[in-house]
Amino acid sequence: MNIKGIGVGRTPYDQFRIQQDREREELASGVKDSTPKSRDAVSVSDGARLLSTARETAADSTGIREDKVARLKAMVQNGTYAPNGRAIAEKIVSEELDLWR
Repeated sequence: MNIKGIGVGRTPYDQFRIQQDREREELASGVKDSTPKSRDAVSVSDGARLLSTARETAADSTGIREDKVARLKAMVQNGTYAPNGRAIAEKIVSEELDLWR
């Protein structure tokens, strides 16, 4: 089916196709059109930037506190390391209960 004489002769698709062709020609020839073109923009919130920085920092970190490991290692080698089993158990239970709240 072909309908003639509707509109001014160009559909929005035609305008888009013409613009795409023009941009391809500009890229091929190296000549840039001076007419401003609308561009999409992205805005990133401060919270997202902070989260990104935190993730990068965490990725760069090994997660090992070397000073504490060295101190505990020395205590074990000297025989002075005496963990408090009750305190450890209380901490584990406390953390588990926090998950359920």
